[in-house]
Amino acid sequence: MPICEGCGARVDDAHILRRKQRIDLAMRFRPIQIKTLLLNSAPPALEADYFYRVAPDRSVRSPAARIYFDEIVKCMGPANSQIDETRCLNDFRQRGFFLIHAVDCPIENPGELHNAMRRLAPTIVKRVQYSLMPTYIVPISKPTQELIRLFGLIGWGDRLVLENGGPFSDANLAGPQRQPASFGDRIHKALAVLP
Repeated sequence: MPICEGCGARVDDAHILRRKQRIDLAMRFRPIQIKTLLLNSAPPALEADYFYRVAPDRSVRSPAARIYFDEIVKCMGPANSQIDETRCLNDFRQRGFFLIHAVDCPIENPGELHNAMRRLAPTIVKRVQYSLMPTYIVPISKPTQELIRLFGLIGWGDRLVLENGGPFSDANLAGPQRQPASFGDRIHKALAVLP
């Protein structure tokens, strides 16, 4: 069995194909010049929930994935109540936003995710630094905390957009008691004051 470059696990061919499909979907919406790179830890387990997989009928996404999509779109500013995913993703690209995951493959076990993040941290930092070259980096989940330190070590600390010195937390997306300012609104507000 081959070792997946995206997560470091021994996997079958179907796993490799699913990773390639996610990369291809994201590349369709990659801006030529990335102004704001949103950096999450790992993609969701359900393929229909992947951010760049356009859902013509939003009911195919889980409720949490619909909220997540809407919140990421809000990073650009207030959104319409009716979400057209293709239009949103095109706007996202045109405004220089791009969402990536430090680990390319879904990992639901927190311990395994932590280990994969530690193993792949140097690779993701190099990818961001030499390939993606964003103006700003917005870490958006607690597992990305260690990457903040690494970006600081390479002299990119001034490109990080943080919330209270750490990543923006999407933990409140899972429950009905969300903070007064939503996840996407908080990121938009932080980005709005930057040059």
